[in-house]
Amino acid sequence: MADATRTAEQMTSRQLEFYAENGYLLVGEFLPAERCDLLVQEADRVAAGHYTNMLNLHDRSQHFHQLLTDKGILALADTIQKARMIPIGSIFFFCKPGNDLESGSVPHQDNYSVKSPPGSYFVCGVALDDADDSNGSLVVYPGTHRLGDLPNEPSKNFEFDETGRITKVYPIGNPVTLPAGYAPLQLKYPRGSLIFLHAHLVHGAPKNPSPTKWRRKMYMHYIKDGDPFWPGWNARRRLIDRD
Repeated sequence: MADATRTAEQMTSRQLEFYAENGYLLVGEFLPAERCDLLVQEADRVAAGHYTNMLNLHDRSQHFHQLLTDKGILALADTIQKARMIPIGSIFFFCKPGNDLESGSVPHQDNYSVKSPPGSYFVCGVALDDADDSNGSLVVYPGTHRLGDLPNEPSKNFEFDETGRITKVYPIGNPVTLPAGYAPLQLKYPRGSLIFLHAHLVHGAPKNPSPTKWRRKMYMHYIKDGDPFWPGWNARRRLIDRD
């Protein structure tokens, strides 16, 4: 499987400044349509009809492992973070229309579950379907990444059966107490887009409201080389060889 074709040299100073100011960066149509099609087919194969949030899909699929360690994506992550970023995990959202096994996510910060030093943990979302408000695209709160760790309410995300399969999903994330002055922004992006997120950026997504349109997305997790992180009881994050 070939790596994504764009390189870090194509990241402009304006994009880097936007990320520093807002805490997120959208890179549209990064993956070609044929690779998106292949990844959708592969996710369907692994799911085998059980469509719910899937932790560490890269452990069950070579195609998603190649996505997590894609040299083009890693080069962009390195450039944005000004450090060598190491893959440590992923979560896949099927967001099938009318799916009882998915519940969207509340406004939250990702670092609550990773407990890493500020600016160390980093997330890249890969959209495999077009997304907007009609199928519950990502909602961000620009600038909240500068607030550090916000007070949050611990909440349950998953229930599992005896085999470890997810059988019930609550809204993902620990809801935060957000100070006044930060407005939500619902993003619109085509399939194949990358969305880079600062670990302290407040964000969330509603349950897919569309009766027909899917919203499949892979969130890939990275840490600055040498920095600590909490593996998590369910996420089981670990250092993954990026080469």
